[in-house]
Amino acid sequence: MTTKPLHNFHIPVMGLAYTIDSPIRVAQYGISSVISIIDDEILEKMKNFYNKKFNLDYLGISTKTEDYRAKRITAYLDMVDDIVNEKFESFKQEISRNTESLKDFIAMLPNTSDLKNSLQNLISQKENWSSGIKNFIEANLSPGSIDVNIMTKVDKDNYSKNEQLPVMYNDAHASLRGFAKSKLSSSMVLSAGMNPRLYSYMEEFDDFFRTKTE
Repeated sequence: MTTKPLHNFHIPVMGLAYTIDSPIRVAQYGISSVISIIDDEILEKMKNFYNKKFNLDYLGISTKTEDYRAKRITAYLDMVDDIVNEKFESFKQEISRNTESLKDFIAMLPNTSDLKNSLQNLISQKENWSSGIKNFIEANLSPGSIDVNIMTKVDKDNYSKNEQLPVMYNDAHASLRGFAKSKLSSSMVLSAGMNPRLYSYMEEFDDFFRTKTE
């Protein structure tokens, strides 16, 4: 993300599943976290769970679907992004009209935060503080980043009808492709060893090149 983070910490990746839905839980508060995307089966199960919980319309992706690993990862990340954005909008509305909720949020921010000081100054104003708070929140708050993790060594060959698939269908390659094709604009954390051919595969996607604004 290009905006300044609201907090001076983030939630790192923890195993395959411990932080798999952490953005849904904390991103609306401006807290960034990292999702492991190497296991498409877990992601598909979590997508189906949240699909029902929030009454969404994401379809299931079976193992018979071509390139199902990458498509499952893309679908899950897109769903998480949708949920985070919806929860963030609701959160902004809540703290804009509810003083106690706003105070609770201010208490979460580090004491060195310029945002915290600005919000405290605004809330202390007796006149027109409500409209001032709303405008300030719209201009200065942003959700936490939905970052992803790929364990580079988990890159086994995959097969279809006993025939080995091209390298691009390997586990880590499919994970990278799933992230690149999602609508996220965030960071990718590579861990667990070197994988030069995976790094070279990044050249296939414009997302991993610098832009003029960076």
